Amino acid sequence: MKKLIISLIFTSTLIALIMNENIMAQSESSRFARQHKSYFLKEHLDQTEKMLIKALSSDIPNMKATAAQTTRELEQIFPSEQFTSLVDPLGQIVSDEKADIQSRVLSALALDGLHSEQGDEIIFNTAKTTSDKTLEIICKAMATESFKSEIQ
Repeated sequence: MKKLIISLIFTSTLIALIMNENIMAQSESSRFARQHKSYFLKEHLDQTEKMLIKALSSDIPNMKATAAQTTRELEQIFPSEQFTSLVDPLGQIVSDEKADIQSRVLSALALDGLHSEQGDEIIFNTAKTTSDKTLEIICKAMATESFKSEIQ
């Protein structure tokens, strides 16, 4: 548990640094400076993904919710990255009827942001099978255009 908390703190700090570096890189005019800062940040993505997978697998609901939100923020900072390793852990949370609603909703939003067929399928199935009305409504709203006719 101590390791997970430390991992979460490290991940949150890394996200803050990424956001700060991204803002600084946008304001600097040197192409060289922007490229090297971006390269530095992308070097740490693999490690960040591994830490997020651990946090998403945690038994601590707030840890799961925070990791899902961090995933959403990473998607916005690095829109060209796939983050495919996060699809399964996020999908497990969304599908878990015993998980807390905050973690399930944030995981569904993060899963939707990944724009993967597997993630869309999980969201679609959750919309049809969940007993939580709030999550059902959110998943229906996120269902892709091709699935909308089947949900109604």
